[in-house]
Amino acid sequence: MEPDDRRGYLMAAHTSSYDASHRTPGDAAPVSSTGALQREPLEQLPAIVERVIASYYAKDYQPLLDRATSDCIFIGAGNMVFNGRDDMLRQLPEVETAPSIFLRNARFGFVGRPSADATDATVYGTYRLFTGAREPILLAAKQRITVCCSLVDGIWKAYHVHSSNEWNELVGEDVFPLQVSMETYAYVRGILQAGQRAGNLPTRVALGTSKATRYVDPTQVLYIEADGKRSTLHLADGDTITLNVLLNDIQPQLPGTFFRVHRSFVVNAAQVSGIRKFTLELSDGTQIPIPERRYSIVRREMALRVTGGLDPQKD
Repeated sequence: MEPDDRRGYLMAAHTSSYDASHRTPGDAAPVSSTGALQREPLEQLPAIVERVIASYYAKDYQPLLDRATSDCIFIGAGNMVFNGRDDMLRQLPEVETAPSIFLRNARFGFVGRPSADATDATVYGTYRLFTGAREPILLAAKQRITVCCSLVDGIWKAYHVHSSNEWNELVGEDVFPLQVSMETYAYVRGILQAGQRAGNLPTRVALGTSKATRYVDPTQVLYIEADGKRSTLHLADGDTITLNVLLNDIQPQLPGTFFRVHRSFVVNAAQVSGIRKFTLELSDGTQIPIPERRYSIVRREMALRVTGGLDPQKD
């Protein structure tokens, strides 16, 4: 449920964007001119939570460690669970291999109406997650989070954090979780299209053998079908190209947007318009069968293609 759907329950909500250049302020409790300890204003808590979560996904973990109580429970999407701050310190180095992720369209607010002098408050938020185009894996997803906080020596600290991924219904029978979300599919496709316009993707690839080579625009290939010891390329304009090459041998010559759906079919993910139970639908209406045993694998591959045509060292 989006925060603005919780009428009467959220207040002080705000919308913003965040990247890795933002950092959570130091956590020293404010002190008055007389030296007395002051409490952090309650109204700042949603913004504090947003900065901490954004820093976490940007792989800057110190703000989270600073704002977590010693017994904080952090339940992330998937199987990520931290049982206390010490557990975070043990596990966070293992997360270093994960891609850096940035937040967009973040919206955070309070659950309920905490009083101005409250010492406990719960913040609820939604946001979109994206990896950068330079990352070897591209993903995009909507996520929501609930953070339970208490005031400790004048500083707001989290004692329970729970994030989860939205599940987006498709038109049809299928559902995409984070790993295969339509957010990811749209994001990957946008990256590929932008790369083509910028000249970062090849306009032609050489397919075939040393005896016979054809130069093909990979963006125009819908799918490739095995035909005995030959392979037939089906193009967006309706033409076909037949090569005397096995499908197993032709796939390594293709950009990373192509993946094996079936032993007889290699499909261009950028040309997929929909996925239904045991069927991929292409932009021209062609339906490619998906074996039941490979269905979950194909769904995942559909959205998490490595962009082999993009040079990760270039913008």
